[in-house]
Amino acid sequence: KQWYQRRVRGGRAYYICCCRTPDSATQLHQLVQDNSSEKIQFSVLKLDVTSEVDREGVVKFCEDKLRESGLNLLVNNAGIMPHYCSEGLETVEGSELHRTYNNNFIGPTLLTKGLINLVRLAASRNPNKTKILSISSKSGSVGHKRFMIGGAYDYRASKVAINRTARNLAAQYGSEGVIALPVCPGWAATDMGNRGHLKAEVPVVQSIEGVREAIRNATQETNGLFVDHSGDYPPW
Repeated sequence: KQWYQRRVRGGRAYYICCCRTPDSATQLHQLVQDNSSEKIQFSVLKLDVTSEVDREGVVKFCEDKLRESGLNLLVNNAGIMPHYCSEGLETVEGSELHRTYNNNFIGPTLLTKGLINLVRLAASRNPNKTKILSISSKSGSVGHKRFMIGGAYDYRASKVAINRTARNLAAQYGSEGVIALPVCPGWAATDMGNRGHLKAEVPVVQSIEGVREAIRNATQETNGLFVDHSGDYPPW
């Protein structure tokens, strides 16, 4: 909702919104009902990024709907964090490592693979304005002094993988006008950010506006670079 409300006004737009359980996404459906118009259209699709069937369904839908225009912004927002940052190596389980990697890295990467030709089509018509956004985290930074601590092995490693993938996308498709950016939205006051004993630092509105600004400011010069909601470029 905050993302949509802070959109650029004017013109036509088509939003394809994906979530694991559309039937229970009441706020999303209310947003669609309140804002649909001749110029602003929405579709709500079921997507568990770990499901090959779901991914293929989304790709097929997008190919049918966007065959003429392409996809000018892909947002990879899937993410889970099974363990707190205070939990060490003794808490690591193979099943959780697989689950976290499937949700945070493997699923979004395979979805991007399925949609990349639509992204390239959009870039051919609007070069350097077509972007792939991946929600990352500074807790995945290897060089950031604040995060020279242990814990959350699965989550942090998955964000390192997301950052490297964005860099690869920039290297492979940058010459076609595609810009990839991994963005840290800050420790935002979402359900994940405030779970348990945690209390997030960044209001959702501030986080969203920072992410949108990062998208607007992304250029070929910054293609593939890790950026945060404040406009800073954290160390990898």
